[in-house]
Amino acid sequence: MTGGLAVQVVIGLFAGFLIGVLHFASLWWNARLFTTGSAGKAILVQMGRIAVAVAMLTLLARLGFAALLSGGLVFLVTRPLMVWRFGALR
Repeated sequence: MTGGLAVQVVIGLFAGFLIGVLHFASLWWNARLFTTGSAGKAILVQMGRIAVAVAMLTLLARLGFAALLSGGLVFLVTRPLMVWRFGALR
């Protein structure tokens, strides 16, 4: 691993984890909005969640393939962790 590649992987891992936690934690809040009848707010939150995730993954892609790959994988790994953390809606 060269220095540049290692830096890309570390940045991807950190960014992917951060984005994944924010994305899937806000999913809990988004589901709450839908279930309480605040569909307008829930749709705005949903659009914001997707926009932030796409923007960050785009930035990682511009940084390099290794950053995108490591960030995308960690992003997906955070989903079961967040589902375990928040559990089902009650």
